[in-house]
Amino acid sequence: MRPESQGLISSKLSPVDISLEGIGHVLRDRRLEVPPYQRGYSWGLDEVSEFWWDLKAAYVSSNPQYFLGTIVLAQEGGSGRSTIIDGQQRLTTASLLLMAIRNEFFRRKDSTRGEVIERDYTVVFDLKCGESVVRLLLNSDDLPHYQAIINKRGPRPSPTEDLNPHLRMSKAMAFLDNQVQREAKEAGPNWADTLFRWVEFLENRVRIITVTVPSEADAFLIFETLNARGRALTVADLLKNYLFGLAGDHLEVAQRYWVSALLALEATADEEIFTTYVRHLWAVFYGVTRERELYSRIKAAITSKPASLEFSQQLEEYAPLYAAILSTDEPWWNARRDLVPTGDTLQRLGLEQYRPLLLAAMRQFEDVEIASLLRGLIAWSVRGIVVGGIGGGSIERAYAEAAIGVSEGSTRTAANVFKELAHAIPTDEVFREAFAVRRINRTTIAKYLLIALARAEADEADPSIVSTFEDGRYQLGSFIPRKASPSDWTLFPPDELAQWSSRIGNMYVTLVDTQSPPLPAPIQDRYLTPDMLSARQQDLAERAITLWPREIR
Repeated sequence: MRPESQGLISSKLSPVDISLEGIGHVLRDRRLEVPPYQRGYSWGLDEVSEFWWDLKAAYVSSNPQYFLGTIVLAQEGGSGRSTIIDGQQRLTTASLLLMAIRNEFFRRKDSTRGEVIERDYTVVFDLKCGESVVRLLLNSDDLPHYQAIINKRGPRPSPTEDLNPHLRMSKAMAFLDNQVQREAKEAGPNWADTLFRWVEFLENRVRIITVTVPSEADAFLIFETLNARGRALTVADLLKNYLFGLAGDHLEVAQRYWVSALLALEATADEEIFTTYVRHLWAVFYGVTRERELYSRIKAAITSKPASLEFSQQLEEYAPLYAAILSTDEPWWNARRDLVPTGDTLQRLGLEQYRPLLLAAMRQFEDVEIASLLRGLIAWSVRGIVVGGIGGGSIERAYAEAAIGVSEGSTRTAANVFKELAHAIPTDEVFREAFAVRRINRTTIAKYLLIALARAEADEADPSIVSTFEDGRYQLGSFIPRKASPSDWTLFPPDELAQWSSRIGNMYVTLVDTQSPPLPAPIQDRYLTPDMLSARQQDLAERAITLWPREIR
């Protein structure tokens, strides 16, 4: 049976085959495989239930049809199987539903039709190897469980049957088995016809668009275009498969490096943090790379076994350092307890652009230089947040270029780093002017700024370093509430009141065990004016220049 519509279009890289097919048709006429190290089956009962009831609503309609979206396949390699880049969960769940229908035929002693469904949609006899093989080849963790479900004809599996540590697939199978059994029971003497129509529905009317390209790299680019949300897992899985493929007879070594990196980050390959880590590590050596270009850049640069093993080893070696950038609870800080408050402060600012630079420095610098750099990064981050544009590509590029200098050994001190970044760090004049009128909506940032300024006013040591403990000693307050009524603040223009409520000059901090704001009495009463808040914020701006200095001293 040919697809209902089929065409061949040319992308910038390779031909792309696009077909509109029934999902049962795809499972029957193709041999599919999940990349060996891609995440496994992850749908819980919520997703499986939604899948079933959406299909059921379409099935009972006057014109039974349902569109399940797009799947992306790669035809790379000589295995004869198409690699599933996107669509594993839908394809696997549809396969489980077909097995549930098969089970009902066996339960009702119609083994002939049950065997036909099994042969057409789940297993096929391979003449080359002389044995039956699954049509849908899942990864090494899921495959034994999937095969056990295939082999268990008739009886309904228990949702708690210990076939898989995560039990997701067994719970999905039990749910679908129950639904199919109910369908057959409600159909009475017409049960066989009902089950057959379900198979036909899945074969032809539950439709998907299959996008098939020659290579995984092409598939990733298509996937990025089709999936506006993007998925970090695809980058990680493609990279993992590529590095492992190049490793050859050193595959176990590459796997060990990869797993060690995941463990250090307490992550799995499908978590966004791992892809962010890989992108930032790549920036340490090669500069800024956008996530959508990361895999193709790595594949172009790493083309041999030694290169793949070297990068895999770097993934392992830098992962504990990156974990320390994310949390001061990591072991790297144990020998540097005096730096923990500084690390906490930098993490509280919530930025990412500096990470490649700090990652390189943690590997190359002595502790005394790391301490200086951490202070510098705090000051530069505050200046960037206040002035704006901190999320722009030019700032990220500047930090990455400085990181390359550190990793190559040409930049050896924190003072040298400042020289590399000076063009990107706001000057005192620009910082002062921006601070004097800045509005801050993120309460964590506003609280930090005001705690640091209050500590400086009190002549406390290292006022810009605010530890987690110190942060907990203060509470943030404001003179004009965020949702103030214009009738209560008649000296402020009504259309500007919301803006004034988020101005730095409108906010203050107090110690938790006190209540009065640290301001002179006139500014606290009902005669508060815009000029008073402006004057207060300008005074804070003058002090901010010294508190967060531009140059490392």
